[in-house]
Amino acid sequence: MVKVIRVVGAVIEHHGRILACRRRPDRAEGGKWEFPGGKIETGETPQQALSREISEELDLHDAKVRDLVTRATTQSGDKRIDLACYFVAVTTLPSSSTDHDSMKWCTREQLSTLQWARADLPTVEKLATGAPTPENHSDRSKDAQR
Repeated sequence: MVKVIRVVGAVIEHHGRILACRRRPDRAEGGKWEFPGGKIETGETPQQALSREISEELDLHDAKVRDLVTRATTQSGDKRIDLACYFVAVTTLPSSSTDHDSMKWCTREQLSTLQWARADLPTVEKLATGAPTPENHSDRSKDAQR
């Protein structure tokens, strides 16, 4: 029986650039890029899980989960990863991540130049081909860091 793991990812866009995070070498698919996020825990909605993960990984406590970008299932060994990626609005920008060894802000065109974790590829492809950004996807305050 194939195990399905439900996960969520955040597409955080700021001034036309999207946040990409590189997995630490000691993790599965270490060294590959992904959108920040993680597993959905029992009893959580995808949106609740993503808010929690963004708070834990990026120390962002004001994230607002917006529209769904993609949802796709990919095979990874003996597991299937069911990944739903959402646009996420933030008022401050992350300066570090507990799960990643590097973070990079990329234009949509630059996203495809990175080596992505397999589960994130459908979202990268959709963003690169011009997935519309929802209104107010980023709550940009005057205090937002650059």
